[in-house]
Amino acid sequence: MPLSKISIRNFRCFDSVELSLSPGINFFYGSNGSGKTSLLEAIFIFSSGKSFKSSNLAALVKYNRSKFVLSGYDGTRGDVIEIEKDINKPIHVLLNNKKIPSSRLLKKLPCTPIHNSTFSFANAAPDFRRKLLDRSIAISEEPFMANWFAYYKSLKQRNSLLKNNRISDIYAWNIKLSDYGNIITKSREIFFNQTLEHFKIILNLINAVAVFDFLDHIKIEFFNGWGNQKTLLNNLEENIDADSRRKTTLQGPHKSDIKFFINGIDAKQVLSRGEQKFFSILWSCAQNEVLKNVYDIDPILMIDDIKSELDDRVYNLLLEILKHNNNQIIFSCIDNTFSSKISESFNQLKMFHVEQLR
Repeated sequence: MPLSKISIRNFRCFDSVELSLSPGINFFYGSNGSGKTSLLEAIFIFSSGKSFKSSNLAALVKYNRSKFVLSGYDGTRGDVIEIEKDINKPIHVLLNNKKIPSSRLLKKLPCTPIHNSTFSFANAAPDFRRKLLDRSIAISEEPFMANWFAYYKSLKQRNSLLKNNRISDIYAWNIKLSDYGNIITKSREIFFNQTLEHFKIILNLINAVAVFDFLDHIKIEFFNGWGNQKTLLNNLEENIDADSRRKTTLQGPHKSDIKFFINGIDAKQVLSRGEQKFFSILWSCAQNEVLKNVYDIDPILMIDDIKSELDDRVYNLLLEILKHNNNQIIFSCIDNTFSSKISESFNQLKMFHVEQLR
């Protein structure tokens, strides 16, 4: 589902930009502050109605303007997406001239983003890893978000009862929490196992262990949030005293995580920043491959600031990954030294010097 054309007005540092994109590789380069990340940020909004940098969309409106307007054309299906954000109004999204909620963008134009926050995937808080996992599941599985919202609504209600010492009313909510929790946990486990399988395929495909030997010793596990010794319902019921003392639900799918170990040691204590970045890119690429190969979805692969903290050895490995990814790829770099290597390997390549777009 590639973006063929985009139009950007009054967004960040840009007055007006119109671009025709390649269905293959799209490479944006320019100096720091030139607007590379802003362009990728705008493209990401087409897939989510949100920014990967700011929770406040009004802050993305160019200084001294009242609103930004984005327009994107999906040449494969002929869809036109128009997004308008006025400083003082909610986001307004049109699909083929019909208003839709921004939540529909996730499946309409799916995207796997890899940016500054995801570069420290192994070192991030569990909540961040859960969000990335859940985002991919929401793209691939239609009812997932309905069950997700139902679980967190039940969790909020249970925690409210705990705070008000209404213990006798909690048991009915334990059942609801368990029912919805088991559903989203099963979805998480399935997608995690699929990602792990494709992660291993990518490792073998590019012979990454020859460059990063830690990959030969890494162990990746999914933790469901309460352990496998008991059912979720039994866990909720047996831990009610501890939950009551703390006034919150201590265990459950809202505490789930993806854990990484190297020779039994937490990976974040072992890996350098460059190794973490490369690992994070590999894991995100594996999720992207699951969407394509298992669910027949073609998400855009987006990588911001690909060069920082990576050397030529890693460049070559990344090229090998990109060679086997047939989806649209959009990424940025501070200079165009990477482009010569790409142009030798790919036919469908477009390069954009960002300073010349402003």
